Amino acid sequence: MQMTPLDIRNKTFRKGVRGYQCQEVDKFLENVSQEFESAYSENFELREKAKGLEAEISHYRQLETTLQQTLVLAQQTAEEVKQAARHEAELLLREAEHEKQSKVSEAQKKWEEIHEEIQGLSRKRDLLRTQLKSFLLAHLDLANLQGQNEGIA
Repeated sequence: MQMTPLDIRNKTFRKGVRGYQCQEVDKFLENVSQEFESAYSENFELREKAKGLEAEISHYRQLETTLQQTLVLAQQTAEEVKQAARHEAELLLREAEHEKQSKVSEAQKKWEEIHEEIQGLSRKRDLLRTQLKSFLLAHLDLANLQGQNEGIA
């Protein structure tokens, strides 16, 4: 059973033949009652304070848990962003490589076309040279022939 300061103040004792001095007992009970009331009040205040501190600790633990979850989520998000950036960089590199190969192939094809055109023009030049030479030789022969024919005539 829990005792309160009021229980101490209201406590009465039976009187015996050679009992205690009533005034001393009453004074002692009053002192005990005051000390007990002080301890009881302090105990009540400390319990209330403890409840408040426990509530505050609970709040901070919740906050800590939330912060930890937020940190984990931020780390995961950062990792996902890094992976997405790497993937995008790889795609860009592949696209650039493909474009480079395409341009190199196109340039190679164009070079081959130009080279073939140069060879064709070179053959035409040689053919024209040969034809011109033949034409000039034929005219020279014709002129020589005419010169001989004129000398005969």
